[in-house]
Amino acid sequence: MAEKVTAAVRTAPQTTEFREYDMPDIPDEAALLKVEVAGICGTDVKFYSKPPFEGPVIMGHENIGYIAKAGKVFQERKGLKEGDLVFVEHYV
Repeated sequence: MAEKVTAAVRTAPQTTEFREYDMPDIPDEAALLKVEVAGICGTDVKFYSKPPFEGPVIMGHENIGYIAKAGKVFQERKGLKEGDLVFVEHYV
């Protein structure tokens, strides 16, 4: 049985559901974050009421959490490893 992850998904204007997905495979140059805290910004509030596109969509980009899985190239380039506490820089 595949490992599962849970996400808050905007499914329609002003409607959010928790959904389960299969744990994604992680490419060598990427990492998977286990989110501990997520902020809500003004864009999230605006899109929640009047989305610019059809759902469903997993919103949010202000996150802090632990690296759950990390590819080899990611670890070498970033100097980070599984278990490290990180935040998502959303102005990249």
